[in-house]
Amino acid sequence: MSRSTLPRLTRIAVVGASLASTLAVAVPAPSYAAELITNGDFEQVAADGSIVGWPQSENRASGHATIVDGAGPDGSRALALDLGDPGDKAAVGQDIPIVDSTTFQAYRITFDERAVGLSGYGGDLWARNFGHDAIVGRITGDTGWRKANAVVLARPGAKAVNLLLALEQTTGRMLIDNVKVEHIEGNAVGANVQPTGAVQLTWHFAAVKDTTASYQVHRSTHAGFTPSEKTLIREVPDAWTAEDGSARPGQRYTYKVVALAADGTKVATTEPETVTTPWGFLDEQQTNVLTATEDGGRARLAWRFKAGTKGPVTLYAGGPEVADGTLHRARKVGTYGGHHTTGGATLRNGERRGATGFAVVGPGGKVLATAGLASLQHPRMGVTDDRLAAIRAAIQQDGTPKSTYSSIVNRVAKGLPGYNYRPGEAQASWAQDAALLYQVSQDPAYAQTAYDALIESGRTMPFVNGTAYSGAAALETANAAGPLATAYDWAYPGWTPEQRAEAQKVLQRVAAYLEVSYHPNFDLPTKQSNWTAVVRGAELSLRLAVRGDGPFDLQEYRIPQLIDALGRHLDTAYSDAGWDQEGMDYFSYGLGVGAPGVVGSIDAGIGALKAKWQRPGFAGLVMHSASAQSDNARLQWGVSTVTGAVPIPGLIFTQVPAEQRAAWLWQYEKTVGGGGGVYGLLNYPYGVTPQDPDEGPASVREAILDDHGGSYLFRSRYQDKDDVLVGAQNRNDNHIGWGGFDTFALSLVGQDVTWARQPAKDYAKRELFSKPLIDGFPEKRSTDSVAGRGKTLESRAYAGQGGGYVSLDGSLNYELAKAHRDLAVDLRPVGGADSVIAVHDEFADFSSHRYDWQLAPEAGTTITFGETESGAKTFLFRKGEGYLKGWIIAPEGAELSVDKGAFKVTRSGTDADFKVVLAVGKGIPPTATTSGDALTLGGATYDLGNLKGFSPAGG
Repeated sequence: MSRSTLPRLTRIAVVGASLASTLAVAVPAPSYAAELITNGDFEQVAADGSIVGWPQSENRASGHATIVDGAGPDGSRALALDLGDPGDKAAVGQDIPIVDSTTFQAYRITFDERAVGLSGYGGDLWARNFGHDAIVGRITGDTGWRKANAVVLARPGAKAVNLLLALEQTTGRMLIDNVKVEHIEGNAVGANVQPTGAVQLTWHFAAVKDTTASYQVHRSTHAGFTPSEKTLIREVPDAWTAEDGSARPGQRYTYKVVALAADGTKVATTEPETVTTPWGFLDEQQTNVLTATEDGGRARLAWRFKAGTKGPVTLYAGGPEVADGTLHRARKVGTYGGHHTTGGATLRNGERRGATGFAVVGPGGKVLATAGLASLQHPRMGVTDDRLAAIRAAIQQDGTPKSTYSSIVNRVAKGLPGYNYRPGEAQASWAQDAALLYQVSQDPAYAQTAYDALIESGRTMPFVNGTAYSGAAALETANAAGPLATAYDWAYPGWTPEQRAEAQKVLQRVAAYLEVSYHPNFDLPTKQSNWTAVVRGAELSLRLAVRGDGPFDLQEYRIPQLIDALGRHLDTAYSDAGWDQEGMDYFSYGLGVGAPGVVGSIDAGIGALKAKWQRPGFAGLVMHSASAQSDNARLQWGVSTVTGAVPIPGLIFTQVPAEQRAAWLWQYEKTVGGGGGVYGLLNYPYGVTPQDPDEGPASVREAILDDHGGSYLFRSRYQDKDDVLVGAQNRNDNHIGWGGFDTFALSLVGQDVTWARQPAKDYAKRELFSKPLIDGFPEKRSTDSVAGRGKTLESRAYAGQGGGYVSLDGSLNYELAKAHRDLAVDLRPVGGADSVIAVHDEFADFSSHRYDWQLAPEAGTTITFGETESGAKTFLFRKGEGYLKGWIIAPEGAELSVDKGAFKVTRSGTDADFKVVLAVGKGIPPTATTSGDALTLGGATYDLGNLKGFSPAGG
């Protein structure tokens, strides 16, 4: 890429074209319909103390909502939301009916608010359930009364906008008064000021019937200003929202938005909107980020540090080792003041002196952040000359790379029918595939296909066309944004300047939307939810792909924020073992969209996410939980489904430990093969020979013991459909995002059968649980919700095999005085069985309960039960050649039954004891003998009264 000047270093994208003199004409005021809110001034209180007009209550535990006399800004009544624990919630709401659901409708929301000792995230009004959920008036700390306002757009088909006044992830009080909702019939812009200083803008031109091509955002400190080149802060094509990230503290700003036709003439201008920014901005950054970008021989360095970082910093430069934090040969470039957490420097040729690695060091010599010098030439993300050479050589001979390449070729040739995704997403994926084929083949036809699909993706984006369903527009847009970014990057060299400019317009619109998109699952301080991975990860991919191109600057304001969100997500959502509470499907979805942004930042030389990405043991997790069965059966936890594709297989290659790479490749070849897509082709470890994991390092053969999440995964071998995989869960942790009822949950796959499954999201189908149920509930009985308060008492792996022992406490999750499980998983062949699982569950409480010990096999499994064998009651599952045989030791008082395909052992009373041994295999089931609490099978004895003492011979 050749440019005569360095890209602008600020976030403001000022358009250089002069404005037509017609901008000085008078602006018609927006027209509003009658007030739509009920009891927005909170003067009405029912006799029972409830708040008239606000029937929806989401108060939880310490959270409550009350009307306080004299607390309003004018001495009238006001609503007080109080919260004593950040894990609880205080919220009330009401629905605003949509006046006309056939077209986009705009509503202006205004209210007065005040924060009283709000810690943490703070409070807000959440406008939701109309396609584009929005946060309005977020507030924190201690403030005087202030006015909050925003314009929200309801999609066609939406029935109502739900307003929820809420406190979450905070403690303290929020006061609210004079809530108003007005339907906009004119031209208006809303300016929603955040505590961080960002001003989120949304506009609507209801009075304009002409087609508009772009919108110019103008800002001035003078309320009566006329839009001009001096007041223009950014232009976005065919959009309806954007963010002003250049506002300063304690300023009173007036905004206007000008709609332009395709030829640049003015169509209309909004009524002005005036807001005041906070005197001090809330800095939420928790990650140190350094970027280094090459342009014309110069190096632009920019950094942003964790909030609260103090003291001067020193910039060092040198070879690539400096980007890895090795500074013994680095040279000092300069020292910079420590009053701000952001800064930068531009090194010209003489100052740079050929350096490619950089580090910023804080007081005491601590390395804060590192970066390697990134080129702005395309392609930037994942595609290198060496990788292309390896791909071109590999696809000339039979093997997985060739079949992967052929599958991409065939899919692209099918066109849109080959991509079974939503509008926008489908075209974006098509564009991405075609763009990589262009890079490999250099066939310009693929570059043209990528361009056509990218433009069509922009044309069919849900948020543009009003087809996004409630609450998911940000996800839908992000699903497309990630592949759009790589399609743009990879196909860019094959496009004309005109095509590049048109493609940039699509990405401008997507970027403008994503920067103001909101959902509490990714906007709150806890970043574990897949929403963070998808929405912030996709935007990071986009920003990395376009920085420095056309209207895009170097994105030095936005990229560190996105890296911070992704970094905190990696730190908190995944344990060291790679466990994610949401399960395999969302692990695959979240990182399938978000990980390319993480990897792209590493490709761009940014060191902030490198160690965070390499920490979780994703390869080991997937190897222990994804079977070799033809139906893709896998172990379940969270809301995982019974079967599904191997998650992020090609991306795991970028972070699997070196000693596991050959074993992971073995597993990949057997379970993914040619289905790895673009990342399977790009990241395939060319030159590595697959290694049978059974002959590999201990890390891929031994049990995975994850005491943090309470997740335990065991695998007998890595050979075929007869491998036995066992998963035991306890839900020791829980956070925002999908969570399953995992306490004492068992998942068992082997002999080409799923012997014990879980319900995924079908919680109401209790017959799909393989775990104890108490009074018909999978866990808590006060509420049907996940607690995440389990405890691991002990866990250890058995030597010489993939099994192990765990001792678990689930009493707080079950809300019982006692809920204890001892589990021994013996994955040796024993007595004719392939593997044996021994379970001892004990329950007790102050009141009587019904306890159902339940196993739910896959459909089509025959179940018989009731035979007595050496004093134990037996049950037998059969499907195909496989069997699961169970022995219930000390069966007196237990009732055996089958209900809707699930096998149950039922006891009632204040306590219940279940001693169960399971054996799985093929052919004729074995017989066993019992003595007291002990069962002997072949040469192995399992004492259910002392499973802790069981020590199997080496496998």
